[in-house]
Amino acid sequence: MLPALSLAQETAAPEGKIQAAGLGPGDQLSVRLYDFPDLGSGVTVHVGADGSVHLPYAGTIQVQGMSPGQMERAITESLRNKGIVKEPNVTVDVLSAVNMTVDILGQVQNPRAIPLYAPAPLSFVLAQAGGITGLADHHLSILHRGEQLPTSVEFDTDAPNSAAMNTLVQPGDIVNVSSRGVYFVGGEVNRPGIYPMGGGVSVGQASGASGEGLVKNITFLEALSQAGGITAIAARSKLHIMRTEDGKRVDIPVDQVKLSKGEIADPILHPNDIIYIPPSYLRQQTNNLFATAVSAIYAGAEIKTAAAF
Repeated sequence: MLPALSLAQETAAPEGKIQAAGLGPGDQLSVRLYDFPDLGSGVTVHVGADGSVHLPYAGTIQVQGMSPGQMERAITESLRNKGIVKEPNVTVDVLSAVNMTVDILGQVQNPRAIPLYAPAPLSFVLAQAGGITGLADHHLSILHRGEQLPTSVEFDTDAPNSAAMNTLVQPGDIVNVSSRGVYFVGGEVNRPGIYPMGGGVSVGQASGASGEGLVKNITFLEALSQAGGITAIAARSKLHIMRTEDGKRVDIPVDQVKLSKGEIADPILHPNDIIYIPPSYLRQQTNNLFATAVSAIYAGAEIKTAAAF
């Protein structure tokens, strides 16, 4: 009889509908009724499409939206009201429950869905995903089911505060850790590439999990330092920041000579900015002439040395 009961209730949740947090159709549960020898080891049931489960002795119980603890109390009350057991001993274990999980997305070490059957602090939830990465922004969003507005949290691991760490996450919520973003450096620099916003002291530190070595913002000169500085043939007065604004590419010229002298402000970069360092034709030619001259001097010295022997 018991397998038949289990199969009869193996009904999935209606397609296209988001159920409220708590138990819902399709969830799988293990119920132990310790006062009955044949049920003490547990009976597996599924929540039906109408949000109810049917149990031997206890009968049909509406459990949709309940927590496991509330379901235990409902079964206990049913057994007591039927006069079957005065003080029932009941436990409910959740085997799978789509609406009693929390999805952790974005800049965490291990994005995943974790089971959550009761409200828990944000710090605990993030720890289940391995914590945030070095690319994580301090701004976190907690998305709730239904019409409740998202909760915004400023979660700064460098200066943690109890209010942020103890923000409650409910079963069914989605925690999204946004990214600081990246910027691009190309042209006449020693280490062209893609770098994280926030400005790591080195590329290795910038990609670390702890966020150590990161600053709050990054300026143009700091970005050049991240890229190993400009080369000898760079056109120092004709550098560029290419930025997308309202869907259009905007070219922002930067004079690194004036910038280094403090004559103009050091621009703060935006996510997805592209820094391009063009070569200087005059510097290229000068550099080539200098290299040729050095080679000639070296060759002359080698000839004299050979002649001496």
